[in-house]
Amino acid sequence: MYPIQLNLSDKRVVVIGAGKVAYRKVQQLIKEDIQSLVIISKKFLPEFFEIEYPKIKLFTKCYDSEDIKYADIIFAATDDEGVNHLIKQDAKRYQLVNHIGDKAQSDFYNMCEIKYKDISIHFRSNGTNRSGVKQLSKAVQAFLNEEYEAEDNV
Repeated sequence: MYPIQLNLSDKRVVVIGAGKVAYRKVQQLIKEDIQSLVIISKKFLPEFFEIEYPKIKLFTKCYDSEDIKYADIIFAATDDEGVNHLIKQDAKRYQLVNHIGDKAQSDFYNMCEIKYKDISIHFRSNGTNRSGVKQLSKAVQAFLNEEYEAEDNV
């Protein structure tokens, strides 16, 4: 995998699924100025209805290949492996797909990001050790906070 950061300002993003994993991904996506964010699911966590983001649209329905026709980036985040696999199959070559259940079918993984002042640090495990990445990022964040706080007080 090649680590990059994407400018999402003119991108159309579709998330299929509305469970806990999809919610975490959406929380990161709404920090960006995406062109549109469409979420499609048969059922939604209640938290989705509390999201305040002007470019978000929620559709309560089953997945259909037409749902991703104009998407630039697609998150296959359902609890149905067959549907996630179908989403990847339906995607065109130019569409980036993140398949939450099968890293071999993903074009990209999300990285854990920590920020401090004008510094941004990203961690990744290639989709294999998410808890280790979470622990490491928390330790680095605590270190940065402590180091910079001490430096600021000098």
